Amino acid sequence: MANREWRTSYLNHLVKLAKGEEPNAFAMAPHNAKGKGHMGEYLIEYALTHARLPGRSRTWSNVLVPKDGAVVDESELDVLMLHERGVFVFESKNYSGWIFGSERQRMWTQTLNRTTKTRFYNPILQNAAHVHVLSERLVVPEESFVSYIVFSDRCELKKVPAKGERYRVCHRDDLMRLVRADLDAMPVAFNGLQYATLEERIETLAKASTDEAREFHAQDVRMAQKGNVCPRCGGKLIERNGKYGAFMGCSNYPRCRFTRGR
Repeated sequence: MANREWRTSYLNHLVKLAKGEEPNAFAMAPHNAKGKGHMGEYLIEYALTHARLPGRSRTWSNVLVPKDGAVVDESELDVLMLHERGVFVFESKNYSGWIFGSERQRMWTQTLNRTTKTRFYNPILQNAAHVHVLSERLVVPEESFVSYIVFSDRCELKKVPAKGERYRVCHRDDLMRLVRADLDAMPVAFNGLQYATLEERIETLAKASTDEAREFHAQDVRMAQKGNVCPRCGGKLIERNGKYGAFMGCSNYPRCRFTRGR
C-alpha cells in the first residue's frame, strides 16, 4: 500500500507538471536534468521524500564528500538519506539490457545483444567506497550504513547478487519495499542530538556541492581516468589480466580495488 501511495503521488506530480500547476524541479535545479543518470537520482529522491517512511529522516542528492589523500579528492553520492535508524546511500544505474556481475568481481557486464557488451565498474564496490568516505567524514561506523544499488527498470538483472550484509541490489520499482523492510529490522541508531549533529554535517556538505564544484569534480575524474594514477588512493595503475581480458588495476590492491578498462 505504501509503495502504491508514493507511485500515485509521483504520477499526480507528473500530471501537474504537464498542466503547469506545479513548478518543474528540473528547471529549478538544472543539474538534476542532465541526462538519464540524473533522472534516476531524482526519482529515487522523490520516492524517499514522498513515501511517508516511519521515523525521522531527510534526503539529499548529488552530495560531494571530500576524500583525504586521493587524486580525485571528492566522492559524489547520488542520493543520501539520513534516518534515525541509520544512513542510507543510494547509487543510481540507468542501464538497459542484461546485467551480469558478482559481489567481488571488479567489472560487471551490460549485454544489449550478442555483439554489444559494455563493462562497468562493480557498483557494489563503488558504493562501498562512498560509504567508507562518508563514514569517516561523519565519524559514524560503517555498520550504521546500508548501501543500495538501484537499477533502471529498463534492464534485467541476470546473475547479480540481490543482497549482502550491508548492501542491496534492486530495480527502482522494488526500492521502497526493501527500504521499509530494512527500517523495520533496524533499531534506532541516533538519538535526537546525534541526528541533529549528523544532519548539520551533511547539510554543510550539500551546500558546498554546487554545480561548479560538481563540474570540477567531473573534470578531475576524467583526467584521472586518462592517466596512470589511481583516482581513489593515488597509487600507480598497472595492467592486469582478468577473466574478461586486460584491465588497469591499482598497484595497492587489495587495499584499493579501483579498476578501469584499458
